[in-house]
Parts: sequence; C-alpha cells; structure tokens
Amino acid sequence: MIRKLAAATCLLATCTTAAAQTQARPCISPNENEALVAYAMPDLIGALEMRCARSLPANAFLGTRSTALQRKLTPQADKAWPRARKAAQRFAGPNIPVDCPFESVAKAALAPAAAAMIAQGFDAERCRIADRLLAELAPLPPENLARVMALFLELGSAQSDKVPFRVCEAD
Repeated sequence: MIRKLAAATCLLATCTTAAAQTQARPCISPNENEALVAYAMPDLIGALEMRCARSLPANAFLGTRSTALQRKLTPQADKAWPRARKAAQRFAGPNIPVDCPFESVAKAALAPAAAAMIAQGFDAERCRIADRLLAELAPLPPENLARVMALFLELGSAQSDKVPFRVCEAD
C-alpha cells in the first residue's frame, strides 16, 4: 500500500510539473478521451464513494450498488489502458514513467491518483448529482457509459483550464 502511495505521489508530482511547464493545453482525440475515462472510471467511482459517504443517504447508489458497477467497468478499463497511457503521456509530458519497466506501476497508480484528485473537488451537492447520474447510467453497457462520461469531460475541458488537456478532433 505504501509503495502504491509513493508511486502515485511521484507520478502526480511529475504530472503537475510537466503540466505547469506547458503553456498551451495539448489536444487529445475524442477516442483518447474515451480511453482515459474508461481507464479511470472504476477508480473514480470508488473515490467518489469514499468522498461522498457522509453527504449521501444510506440507500444512495454510491455505497449500495457502486461496487457492482466498478466490477462491470474493470475489464473495459484494462482494455483501455494502452490508449489511455499514450494520451496521459501527451498531456503529462515525456517524463511520466509509463513505459517498461515502470508500466505496471504507472497503470496501477495513475487512475487512483487521478480519481482521488477529482473526488477532492466534490462537495455535498456534486456528490448528490454524481450519485443520481451514476444510478441512471449504470444499466448502460460499459462502452456507452464511458462514451457519455467522456462527452461530459469533453465539455468540461472546453470550458475550464483546470482540465490539463483539450479534446480536439483527430487530424
């Protein structure tokens, strides 16, 4: 556990430094955006469950049915890793250690680290919205759920400089 936390801290420091050094936010394609979302979703759901536990009722989706959704999304997350890794390298910079022999460490640490950072921004109202949204989207096949969530991220990246990349049409 401590090794994963240390690796995540190092990776986050690298990502933050590289992103701060870059003037313009790089573009990723809609397909790469979808891969990033698919890769991070199981960990993001878990992070939201932990972050939102105190602000949601006992029968909320996060906490009662979110574990089943995480299990449903995990195979797609594993499949999305190669494309997500390439996109992460583009916006985090070349110093991020995702190539062999560090690939397994990066794969295990990037999604939980990103999920924890995202979940930190959720207050009680955002937790209620996320709970309702996930409850409505959970019946979708994993591919469709990732596409819908990627569209939300695409909208967010166009509206906010806090997202370290922009989603642009592929050349």
